[in-house]
Order: sequence, then C-alpha cells, then structure tokens
Amino acid sequence: MDEHTVLPSWQAPESDDVPVVVHRYRLGLETGVSVRSAGAAWACTPERSAGGTIAAEEWAEAGEGDGAASAFVDLLRYADLPVVPGFRVVRLAPPPEAQGERGADTDLAGSVHSTVVVGERVVVTWTRRTVDASHPGVLTLQHLAAHDFIGVPDVFGVLLWCTPGGHEVPVAVATRYLPRSRDGWQWAPELVEVAAGLRTTPVPVGTPASGMDLSAVELPARLGRLVAKLHLALAAPSAVVPAPTGEADVPTLLGWHAEACREVEAAARLVLAEPDRYARYMTPGELAELRTAVDGIHGLAGEVERGQSRVLLQLGHGDLHVGRVLRSTRGLSVVGFDAEPPVDPAPHRPAGGLQPAARDVARLLTSLAEVARRAARHPELPEDSAWAWQRGARQQVLAAYRSVLDAEGRSALLDERLLGAFEAEERARAVLEQAAAEATDET
Repeated sequence: MDEHTVLPSWQAPESDDVPVVVHRYRLGLETGVSVRSAGAAWACTPERSAGGTIAAEEWAEAGEGDGAASAFVDLLRYADLPVVPGFRVVRLAPPPEAQGERGADTDLAGSVHSTVVVGERVVVTWTRRTVDASHPGVLTLQHLAAHDFIGVPDVFGVLLWCTPGGHEVPVAVATRYLPRSRDGWQWAPELVEVAAGLRTTPVPVGTPASGMDLSAVELPARLGRLVAKLHLALAAPSAVVPAPTGEADVPTLLGWHAEACREVEAAARLVLAEPDRYARYMTPGELAELRTAVDGIHGLAGEVERGQSRVLLQLGHGDLHVGRVLRSTRGLSVVGFDAEPPVDPAPHRPAGGLQPAARDVARLLTSLAEVARRAARHPELPEDSAWAWQRGARQQVLAAYRSVLDAEGRSALLDERLLGAFEAEERARAVLEQAAAEATDET
C-alpha cells in the first residue's frame, strides 16, 4: 500500500468501451479498489491482481472469496495507515478478527452497492457507483457513533475517495454483521399475513424469547420508537457535528412547494389519463386532497415570512424507508446512510444534510403502503386486509414516534404541517417511478 499504487489521471483519454481507471487504493498485496469514470458518475470496483508486471500490473474485478473484503477488514485493524493521495480511511472502532467471505443476499441499495460478509462477523459494503456531490452519510455515522446510538449496526470504518470536485464519498464501509438479518421488504409483508390470519406462528428472527406472535409484539410501534430515537440522536450536538439543527427560510419553503407541485401535477396527469393503471398508488378522487396538502407548504412560508412560525431542520437519514430497517435477533436497526446522493441537488435543498424530520417520516409511512401493495398480490389474502394493516401500522408508527418526542420535550422536531405535503409528494413520486419503469420495460 504505497503511494505508487494510486493512479490519479483526471485527463486520461475517455473511451466509450473501457472505463478509465483514475484512482486505485491497494488493500493488500493482491487486492485493491479502483475508481473509474462512468459517464457523469464514477464506478468503484473491488479488485484482485490478475498478473502482469510490477510496472504494468493487471487487475480484475474481485469476486466472493478473492479476499478484497477480508483485506479491508484487516486494514482497519492496522495500528498505522499509509497516506494515500485521493483516499482517506476513517476508523471508528477496531473490527473483530474475521476470515472467509460470502456474498450477502440483500437488496438494501439495489445495484448501487454490493455486500460481502467476512467471517460471519463483519459486513463490507462496496459502493459500486458514486457521483461528484456532497455525501453526508459518513459524517452522520460518525455523529451517531459519538452519541453511542445503538439503533444502527456498529460501524468499524470507512474508506473515502475524494472526487474531482473535492467531495469525500464512501467507497467501502465495514459494519458489524447481524446474524440472519432481513430488511423490511422481507419482514414487513409477514406482518400483513399474520394480521390476515394466514400466518399463525412467528418468524423466529427478531421475535421475543417468549414466543409471542408478530401481531402481539407491535412491530410498527417499535419501528416508530426507533426512528424517533434516531432523530433525537441526529438532532443532538456532538463534537463531530456541533450544529445538527437549523431553520428553513422562505425561499427554501417555496422551493419545496414548487417541487411538490410539479411532481403531484405530473402524477395527476397520468392518473387522470389512466386511472385504473395507477389506482394502487393514487385515484382521481384523492387529487384535490393531495393538492391541498401540498399548498400547506406555501401557507407555511407566509407564516415564516411574517414571523409567525418557524420550521426546524436537522440532520436526517435522507432515504428512510422500511427497506432500510433490518430485523435480526438483536431487534431493529437502521441502515442505508451510504445511499447515493443526487448528481445535481436542487438549490432549495438545505446544505449539510439538514432537513425536516417530516421528510424521513413521510418516506417511511409511504413505504408501508408499498408493503401493502406487494402483500395484496398474495392470492389467499382477504380483500382489503393488506390496506387495513397499512392503516393500523401507520397509526402505530406515528403514535409511537410522537410519544418518544413528547417524553423528551422535543415534539417540535416533527412538523405535522409538513407531513401531509411530503406524503403527497412521495405518493406522486411512486406514480412517476412506476410510469418510468413501465416505459423502460416497453423499450
């Protein structure tokens, strides 16, 4: 791992067929991580040595068992790390000794990440695609570690790459392995089946030792409490982030309103043209209510301008849906802080990752509706039972979330005036994403 293993070459000739290696970090004698240009983004690839000469070493993509993930874990255990231009290693805690690799069956971040379990003790997540934009995820994880927040898996360390624009983005993240963990897209539909009477015995993973069934443990309420505690920790100052809160100004609020209006109106055109096609997301009869909810942001902007109100911002997750919540024998844990940031963030998005807590909550609540949509396809599920579960789960999540904030005297963190507007926006995005996916399939 010397400086000669890093190949900065921003002006390297572009090729339509072969991505250009611009940086490489050597993890061990025969393993490394490369960063290659990929259009407007950058591709990050764990690699193994494939021969060649010392002067012109050849590399190939590392697969399961090739040792790249194990080498990264070992790297984090070293007492001293070499200085490698273009990269930085953040070590938060020494990982346990771990050997042996296997791929992890997970869909937490789609094709943007790949995951390897090392020695059944550590999970290494490779970022396979990143962009030249600010990425608050690593700072957020360090902030939570400073507060000893136990609602996320222990983070051992992160390998950061500095983009041409000067942004540090995660290339690899090592966290504690949660045995037999599953994400919410897997465990939440089982709650629907239990509520409908199709499942009578609990799934053993993450259930209490008493053997109570899934409906009795009120898992949605536990989810609401977890997210509330996450937001409390994110809003508390630390040495890492001394100012994790702020206030939204009028231009920011008007920007939110304009963006939400655009998306709701775009979805409305699709829904009105083909109501049956998008009925599971939105119906024509709901459009007036959704528009009214979105216009609430504009009214709130007027109150802020007149000094009658204020809108709190805080450090947030940014992509919090039920799929970002793992369930394991230790309970529920939030993951996904390394989600890919937007290439061109909208100018009205607050800097530094600050946002209303209502954004995270709205995205989480609308993901429960997606769970119901998926579960409703079950041929034996009674009609409307999935939606009955969704309504009850939504109430449980919100009630539990509010109770935690109230108990801490921080109820103002959740701005109820924004919640309906952001939920309307999330529902509109679901329609637009469905239309885009269908258009892609047709081509």
